[in-house]
Amino acid sequence: MFDKDFLKADDKMGSSYLSLQPLMSASRLRDILKLSSASGETTLRKVTPDSENCLARESSITCVNGEVVQNVWLRLLGVESGELQLTIKF
Repeated sequence: MFDKDFLKADDKMGSSYLSLQPLMSASRLRDILKLSSASGETTLRKVTPDSENCLARESSITCVNGEVVQNVWLRLLGVESGELQLTIKF
């Protein structure tokens, strides 16, 4: 992640990563369950923080109006502290 500077080069603020495998698995589950846009919001899976990911807190993968959505808080690596919030839609 970089900050945005107007008069000088952007500064690196840290890095993070997120596996998309749980999102892909949840998408297959949505297809198996035949969830559609009329089904509202359904929780498909929960992903917990561990040593294999940069999650700062537990994340739910839901099907919202037919879209698979994951809201995540990621810890930034290589810095003293910092978190990044993302919403991923598939």
